[in-house]
Amino acid sequence: MKPGEKTLPQDRLHEEIALLAAYLLSSGRGLLDEPADYGAYRCADAARRTLGILEQAGASTPQLSGIRHRLDEIMFSPMGGDLHLPEILDDLCLQLAGALKELKTA
Repeated sequence: MKPGEKTLPQDRLHEEIALLAAYLLSSGRGLLDEPADYGAYRCADAARRTLGILEQAGASTPQLSGIRHRLDEIMFSPMGGDLHLPEILDDLCLQLAGALKELKTA
């Protein structure tokens, strides 16, 4: 969050989490009929949305925000373009593991 910004009110946080759950459920249903590659994008988008909720709640870190920004780049680029999604997701998983270790020790 930027200085002076307020954190997400509790009722709005609850709504964001409920919307995330709705997204995950509808994505699960959609995956039954969609091409297999969509699954990786849907999971990456769910991670992006979750990290966004953390930011809005004032509970993010610079590392987590950086991961969300990279996920934004993926989600807002043409699907099937020049992205090497497996390598990108591997790298983001490592970054997230490092960020989680830092959270645990902080």
